[in-house]
Amino acid sequence: MYNEDLESDLPADVVAFKKKVHDADAVLFVTPEYNHSISGVLKNAIDWASRITPDLKEKPGFIVGASMGGLGTVRAQMHLRQILDTMGMRILPANEVFISAAHTKFDEKGDLIDEGTVAFLDSVVANFVAFYERNK
Repeated sequence: MYNEDLESDLPADVVAFKKKVHDADAVLFVTPEYNHSISGVLKNAIDWASRITPDLKEKPGFIVGASMGGLGTVRAQMHLRQILDTMGMRILPANEVFISAAHTKFDEKGDLIDEGTVAFLDSVVANFVAFYERNK
């Protein structure tokens, strides 16, 4: 877990994680929704990535979420966008991916089988690639 007292001697796992984020061209965030927000694990990762060296600043990002409910992580994604905005990330605008009723769109192996969702994701990924190319 993030602990400011460890910033002077980062744990090896944190160093490796921060290097991956730093070296990445972009970051894809996939989040569930817990109590109308993101998971503590995701928040912890963001906290580590944003400290000491601002590994998320100016980094392009893309948010996706899925839930069994009807809103498909809308509230979690709104909160995540707010958090990432304060980090200085450039999040793909106007291409929200809120996959609702996820239990009907994936098979027992976890493969996405809903053709409409696959087509939608293909279009949003193409939009993200264009966004990335314009902003690199």
